[in-house]
Amino acid sequence: MDMRYVLLSSKGRIGSRTFLRGLTVITAAFMIVQVANTFISPIFGILVYPMVYVYVCLFSKRLHDAGHSGWFYLLFLAGYGIVGSIVSALLMPILSPVAFEMYAQFGSDLSGAMDALTENIQEFERLTALTSLASFLLTTALLGFIAARLPTDLETNRYGPPTSGTPTSNTYS
Repeated sequence: MDMRYVLLSSKGRIGSRTFLRGLTVITAAFMIVQVANTFISPIFGILVYPMVYVYVCLFSKRLHDAGHSGWFYLLFLAGYGIVGSIVSALLMPILSPVAFEMYAQFGSDLSGAMDALTENIQEFERLTALTSLASFLLTTALLGFIAARLPTDLETNRYGPPTSGTPTSNTYS
């Protein structure tokens, strides 16, 4: 498996097994960046932007394999926002109860001093790190499962030859 092709190019097609391998690699890297951003320095947050590009490339090729445009990934991105918010809201009282209480107080803190709010937000980020990571993993797993289950187009389409199902090409499956 050529990881440069899988992770850094939005052109072509990949089968579900290659997609899931690439998704595992980029998700692990993303989690490391999130932990470093939260506990070491906020400067690590800048690494999120190139990682979004990698997710787009990965999902685009999987969508191409199903005969869809890579732009269809915008639906996955919207789904990620919606599902991630719901999962976080459900997990926060369980995994981050102190942060949940802080969240309830944020409304009254908005009328207070901005410095205190900034300190509370930084503390909130540290307290919700476990919830954020768990939510990220569950949401990514769900959307990855959906993308992996897309049926492969068994014919050559505008994105290239098939990745599986025919003896002609198994280059990237």
